[in-house]
Amino acid sequence: MKINLYSSINLIILIIEINAYGTPTILDTDIGTDYDDQMALTYILSNPTIFDLKLVVCSTYNTTARAQIVAKTLSIFGRFNVPIAIGRNTGTQNMPEYEWAQNYTLDLFEKDGGTIYENGEQAFLKEIIKANRNNTYIMIEISPETSLSHVIQYIDPNILKYVRLFARAGSIYVGYGNSSQPSKEYNIVVDVHDSQIVFNSSWAYFGLAPLDTTIFMQFYGQPWLNFLSFANQSKHVQLVLDSYTTWYNSGGKSYEALKSFSPQTGTSTMYDVLAVFLAAYCPATFSMITKNLSLIITDDGYTTINSTLGKQINASIAFTTPDPYLSTQAIGATVLNSIISG
Repeated sequence: MKINLYSSINLIILIIEINAYGTPTILDTDIGTDYDDQMALTYILSNPTIFDLKLVVCSTYNTTARAQIVAKTLSIFGRFNVPIAIGRNTGTQNMPEYEWAQNYTLDLFEKDGGTIYENGEQAFLKEIIKANRNNTYIMIEISPETSLSHVIQYIDPNILKYVRLFARAGSIYVGYGNSSQPSKEYNIVVDVHDSQIVFNSSWAYFGLAPLDTTIFMQFYGQPWLNFLSFANQSKHVQLVLDSYTTWYNSGGKSYEALKSFSPQTGTSTMYDVLAVFLAAYCPATFSMITKNLSLIITDDGYTTINSTLGKQINASIAFTTPDPYLSTQAIGATVLNSIISG
């Protein structure tokens, strides 16, 4: 089973590398708090033939600090052509990864050739309205939906017919800690009203990575050991290891995960990476069981099936292997290998 799954993934990677051109992509992230955003951004930047990254939006809480983390990441990749949009500051929040980027200021990023938009939502708006029949966009939403909701309220709804949304949000059948009951998921409950707006909009495609599958997204074992072996050969691998170690030592080690983790043994839960993986290989769902469900966000923050009021959303609710970690390890190998070679 494992061999077949790896072979299928490698075949699809080969086809994409040969035939694909990057699709215009916007990333909305709350990078710096949990580590999965950093891995997601690094994965996107490592795959320019899939993702033509047009803008990174930093949303919720201390968005300027988040922007510094994005700026340092872009600088290591030499991607000064990707602007950073600073969303509205909604308060303070513990940000274990910030120390890694604190010496790389936004002024330095601009001096190096980068672009910073202080009015992040305006920049977001200007970019997303470029989507049209001949120029479809990928929207990757791995933060609370605050910025995205504010933006889409000011655009012609028909534009969304040319935007494919991939979001990490919600909990349908399974909750935190692999609970048999759904949970109020973080990206939803931080801003329930704005989540309702996003879920109720008519997207060209809506691919959802809920807790049902994302809770199993830890990369360890041979894929991680192989990744570690490239530390002195790849600056992108070193980027991940340095920022992950800083995050871990600055408080990330206390974050909840189903399996224990450390920079030496494997990752924390890479929730957000699954949303990017869905975007990369859509419409293929070879490692996941996906259901088209009519979903709504309730006023108390739950993600609920409602055949009358819900919009049709393609939710990845389970993996094809009886042991979910066989699937997530194969996904992990794909993600980590692309960073090695990116």
